[in-house]
Amino acid sequence: MPGFHPLNETAPTGAATFQVRYGPEKLAAYDEQWANNLGLTHAGSIEAGGDFVRLSDTRNAQPEARRTFAMQDIANVGFAEAENIVVLRTRDDGREACLWMASAADAHALLRLLPRTTTPQFLEHLRQHEQYRENLQAIAPRVFVTPAIIALNVLVFVVMALAGAGLTDVDPRVHVEFGSNYGPLTWNGEPWRLLTSAFIHFGVMHIAFNMYALYNGGVLTEKLFGNARFAVIYLLAALAGSVVSSWWDPSRNSAGASGAVFGVFGALLAYIARFPRAIPFDMLKSVRSGAILLCVYSLAMGVLLPFVDNAAHVGGLLGGAASGYLLARPFEPGARAVPRPGTVAAVFIAVCTALALLSYRLWR
Repeated sequence: MPGFHPLNETAPTGAATFQVRYGPEKLAAYDEQWANNLGLTHAGSIEAGGDFVRLSDTRNAQPEARRTFAMQDIANVGFAEAENIVVLRTRDDGREACLWMASAADAHALLRLLPRTTTPQFLEHLRQHEQYRENLQAIAPRVFVTPAIIALNVLVFVVMALAGAGLTDVDPRVHVEFGSNYGPLTWNGEPWRLLTSAFIHFGVMHIAFNMYALYNGGVLTEKLFGNARFAVIYLLAALAGSVVSSWWDPSRNSAGASGAVFGVFGALLAYIARFPRAIPFDMLKSVRSGAILLCVYSLAMGVLLPFVDNAAHVGGLLGGAASGYLLARPFEPGARAVPRPGTVAAVFIAVCTALALLSYRLWR
C-alpha cells in the first residue's frame, strides 16, 4: 500500500476509543496488500489501551475473543499516512484489520497506543510484494487476451440469441448450426467444431458462470504466462476438453467455454507448482485454494447433474495443466526477454498429437 511505514518504537501507555471504518473482508485484487479477516464491515470503533485492543462494528458490538487483541500479541502495525489508514495485525495467528481513521490526529493518537515492533518475517513479506509488483509492471502491465475472449463469447451469444438459440429455453438445433461439438458431425468431416464449440453456450446462466470464472482466473494466469502463451494454453485446453468429451460420449452435443476455463485454472496450478516463489506466499495460498475449490466444486456439480459435461471439464483441466507446465517461465523480466516461439510451437504440436492419438478411433 502506498505510504506504508513500518514502526519500531516503544508505545507509551494510555487508553482511548476511536470511531473507524473497516476495510473489505475479501481482497479486491490478487495484488492487494491489506485484508480484514475478522468479519468487520462498515463503521465501528476501536478501544485501545492497557493490555488489550478491542474492535467492533454495528453487527458485532459485543466483545469477542477473535476481535480482542492482547497488546503483547500485536506486531507489524501498518500506517498509510496519506489515507489515514492503520493496519492492525497479530504476531502469530494471522488476524488483521484495516482501519480508516476519522482524521490524521486520530490515526497518530492510535499509533501512540500500539506496540510498534516490525518482525524480520514481515519485512521479507513486504519485500516479496514489492518485487512482485515491480515484476508485474515490467512483464505484464496489461492483459488483453482474457477480455478479448470474453467479448468474443458474449458477441457470439448475442448473435445466436437473435438467431433463435434462446436465453433460458435453448434450441440445440441452432447450436449445431453455429458449430457445437456434435459428435456425429465433428468426426465425420467437421473437426473445426472442436474449437468453435468453446465459444458457444447453452443459455444465459451457462455463459454468465463461465465468463465470471474466466475473468477471475484468466487475468492472473495471463499475467504469469504472458499474452501469447496464455492464448495458446486457452486454445489447447478448449481442444482437449472437446476431444475428451467426444471420446467419452461420441454422440453428445457439447458446447461451452468451461473446458477451456478449467484449462486456465489447470495452467495456473501448474505454474504455482513449477514456480511457487513467483507469487508472495500469502497471495499464493489464496490463489491456490481458490483455484482448487472452484475445480472441485465444478467437478462435483458435474457428477450430480447429468447434463453437465464433466468429461470436457477433466479434458480441459488436464490439457491446460500439461501445456501450462511446459510453457511456464520464471516471473522475472530476464526470463521474458527472449520470446522462444520454438518452445511454444513444440508444445502446441505435442499436445495436438496426443489429442489426435486419443481421438483416433472416432474418425470415420
